[in-house]
Amino acid sequence: MRRRAASAVAAMLAAGALAGRAFGVDGQPGTPAGAGAEAAIAAIAAASEPEPEPPTASLPVQDAGAAARPLRSSGSGAPAYEHHAGPERYALELPYGEPQFERFRASYLSAGGRQWLEAVGERSRPYASYVLERIRYYGLPEELFFLPFIESEYSPRAVSRSGASGLWQFMRNSVGGYDMRIDDWVDERRDFMKSTDGALRKLLSNYERFGDWALAIAAYNCGAGAMDRAIKAAGGVRDYWALRERGLLPPETASYVPKFLAVVSVAMHGGRNGLEPSWTPSVEWARVPLDRPVDLAMLASASGAPLELLKAGNPELRYGVTPPEGRYAVKVPAGYEEAVRAAVASRDALMNVYMHVVASGDTVSALAKHYEVSVAMIAKMNPGLDPSRIRIGQRIVIPAFKDKRPYVSAPKADDGAAFDGTYVVMKGDTLWAISLKYDVQPEVLAARNGLSLDGVLREGLSLIVPILE
Repeated sequence: MRRRAASAVAAMLAAGALAGRAFGVDGQPGTPAGAGAEAAIAAIAAASEPEPEPPTASLPVQDAGAAARPLRSSGSGAPAYEHHAGPERYALELPYGEPQFERFRASYLSAGGRQWLEAVGERSRPYASYVLERIRYYGLPEELFFLPFIESEYSPRAVSRSGASGLWQFMRNSVGGYDMRIDDWVDERRDFMKSTDGALRKLLSNYERFGDWALAIAAYNCGAGAMDRAIKAAGGVRDYWALRERGLLPPETASYVPKFLAVVSVAMHGGRNGLEPSWTPSVEWARVPLDRPVDLAMLASASGAPLELLKAGNPELRYGVTPPEGRYAVKVPAGYEEAVRAAVASRDALMNVYMHVVASGDTVSALAKHYEVSVAMIAKMNPGLDPSRIRIGQRIVIPAFKDKRPYVSAPKADDGAAFDGTYVVMKGDTLWAISLKYDVQPEVLAARNGLSLDGVLREGLSLIVPILE
């Protein structure tokens, strides 16, 4: 049985009690500034070290379907005084007294630790409303709101040493089934909507597989397959703390759940733990469908929507430009939805491009190198373009990701070159490719062989060509 978690996170968000030190809403990766935060990070790293001795008993985590704890105990074992606002309530049992949990908790309760939690909480503000709404939609414990604190510090552009990316740190090989696109234009592991839904579905699947939230959360870190193997090695025991005590979990996973629960224990009721409240509102987002590529900077200028918020809402765009084929929905603050729709409907230019007219000797690869884009990007911007078959006078649109001077075609080679050699056409050859091989202009090669520049070469045809030195 799953149930909706207590409304502590909802109340915290409504009161703005997550954070006090503002971060840029563009979600740039990095660690919150300040000596206190740096000291806290060192302490948190120290708390991740293996236990000097294992816990003396297995510590079960309460199932999400059980009643929330009415009143927690303090770390010393004495009951905490009940706050006038009511007792702290959690859907997950917190393992007070467990040594590593207590070390993590002490780190987060330090001055630097509180500063770090405040800063990460502030960074979460653009995404908080959506994340919490989806947690409620799936009926999951609201404590899961804090998982990106330890996954990415709530930075959608965060990248781990192993290549995981986004708020929820998806690997490239783990996006299957979650509708996340990764190509030259977008990396939707950084899409806060798609990645949030994917992560919550994965956590729910883990819970339904293992029947325990501590195991489900641990499996999010190490993988469900690794968790299955640990349970099998333990003779079928399905208890995170028992598996951990027996050394059957990877070291990172053995620290992952205590660290996460320590964050929850301090941040979920932040005001009671000395966290300064923030009154930065979360952002409500709307999606506006597009049928052509749009540059976020030009869209911001045309609609009046703040560029930094557009960047925060669409961090999956590698260049701040939506994919060229259209069929994409840009995320905008709900208050600017109508203005953005009007700007898109106006059909005014909303993307900067370079326009190149093909001259003799030009190649798409040379254009791509000059403008610092890929051949594939140029091809996508020009439907029907065959990069190996361009013609003089053809117009090619190139995305203007960088400020570049116009491409200057290479000077013509000596047309009086002696054509004393022969070349036998192979499958896939073009006059353009052969001309590059023999350093001769393609139209000259065509003329000397009585061919049309746009003609199709027949495999086995013998051409006269210059002799290579």
